[in-house]
Amino acid sequence: MRLGRKYVRYVTPEKLKKVNPKNIKLVEKYFSFKNMNLSDDTKKSYESDFNQWLVFIMEQYDNQYILDMVDDDIDDVVDMIEDYIAFCTNMLGNNERRIQRRMASISSFFLYLRKKRKIKENPMDYLDRPSLKAGEKPQVIQTYLTEKQVKEIREKLKELNDLQLSTFFEVALTTMARIKALNSIKIEQINLEEGIIERVKEKEGYEVDLFPSERGLELIKEWLEYRKENNIDSKFLFISKRNGEWKQVAKETMQMGWTKKIGELIGIPHLHPHDFRHSYASLMYNSGMKLEDVQDLLHHLSPDVTLKHYIKKDTTKIKDNKKKFEI
Repeated sequence: MRLGRKYVRYVTPEKLKKVNPKNIKLVEKYFSFKNMNLSDDTKKSYESDFNQWLVFIMEQYDNQYILDMVDDDIDDVVDMIEDYIAFCTNMLGNNERRIQRRMASISSFFLYLRKKRKIKENPMDYLDRPSLKAGEKPQVIQTYLTEKQVKEIREKLKELNDLQLSTFFEVALTTMARIKALNSIKIEQINLEEGIIERVKEKEGYEVDLFPSERGLELIKEWLEYRKENNIDSKFLFISKRNGEWKQVAKETMQMGWTKKIGELIGIPHLHPHDFRHSYASLMYNSGMKLEDVQDLLHHLSPDVTLKHYIKKDTTKIKDNKKKFEI
């Protein structure tokens, strides 16, 4: 990692000693299976990439065993990989080609695990990854929506006249909830008078409270009234019709269908639900909300995680403030 001209090494021997030994063994088996016919320098690069990923899991995800994470909930692993790519981009300053290599390596690793029947799903299938053609520059897929873009999405959704999609966007954005939590919201958990969605299941079995915006609460109310008028019965807030019945919408529909449709409204087809978390956290922080409050809303244990991996500072504001102190 480079800060100015100073080089800071992220992976150290001390950190590697703390990495979950089961994760190290899993990666070693992968390399043994792969038996890559590569030069020594290339092999070292891949080993360095995996060491960095394992240290990241150790520091930011409680050193969990990768197979346990996949078994618990595939969405949590998707979130973890997105956080890792954001970390590589924002904190380590990795260029786009290196990000492409990291994602390809992780994907190959999970394909190996699936081939060995250690996992049932590949979390990389739920991530948009740049596909390179000859002479094409790879792109890092990560989006921080601006206030202007949020307003544009709201206007486009209003024109589209899709009440559920509008409700999903507003609740997803302003609660900054993970897709698992959004998918699990039940009507009985919504307290419109208090402006809170209570005891929603989050990652690792935790229950959290969500706080939609006033606009979000109003859309929830309208959506529920519409459902009542049209005899749409389901205990879940977000639903889809399958085999003639209204049921809990699939997480994949939220990820691949609804969110992509929202992004396409403003020319961002690679938009992902996790982008809502990063975007609104940054917008609130840059508007003056205390870091600790943003941290609490994201349900992070440490403000360092929030600041380092979720906040994109408003450089325009920083630049304008700097002018006040110039000599």
